[in-house]
Amino acid sequence: MVCLKPALVFALCAVSAAANPIAAFDKRQTAVDVGTANIGTVTCGDNRYSQKQIEEATAEGCRLHAANQQLGSSQYPHRFNNRENLAFASSGPYQEFPIISSGNYTGRSPGPDRIVFDPDYRSGCVYVGAMTHTGASGRNGFVSCNQTKSSSSGGGGGGGSSSNGTSAASALSGPTSLGAAVSILSLLALAA
Repeated sequence: MVCLKPALVFALCAVSAAANPIAAFDKRQTAVDVGTANIGTVTCGDNRYSQKQIEEATAEGCRLHAANQQLGSSQYPHRFNNRENLAFASSGPYQEFPIISSGNYTGRSPGPDRIVFDPDYRSGCVYVGAMTHTGASGRNGFVSCNQTKSSSSGGGGGGGSSSNGTSAASALSGPTSLGAAVSILSLLALAA
């Protein structure tokens, strides 16, 4: 019976690893997901933007970039070199485009807030993050905006999102839950 316990624990651990071999690289664990599907709200300084506003600004920036067109005296969208080393959901290249609360940017004052998109992500153009001049140390510097994820009950806009952007109901869903259950069973087998 003594030899059976380690074999059982080993087998359960193997099943746990097979159930979720790369949990550490699960995209849901990144600071910002690629695209807008999981966005609740984005807060840049005192400005708060909904998922719809982020999607619309990203779509306009991507449309202009694809058409090789730019707006305003600062020529948006334009390349963002990320000298601040902000965390984004892809490795770039990045383009920045203003986001304003009153609709899409049309060439007037861009304000302090920007969406960042990757025009070449897997042959598509996708939102990868948001940033603002508000609170940055230098005149033209940026800091990341705060982003929440939409709740698992669906719908963007932030209603129902928790402070960290995930709900308790979604914390144990998907392949991770099987791995967690098998790990718990392994511990119980050790204690028996």
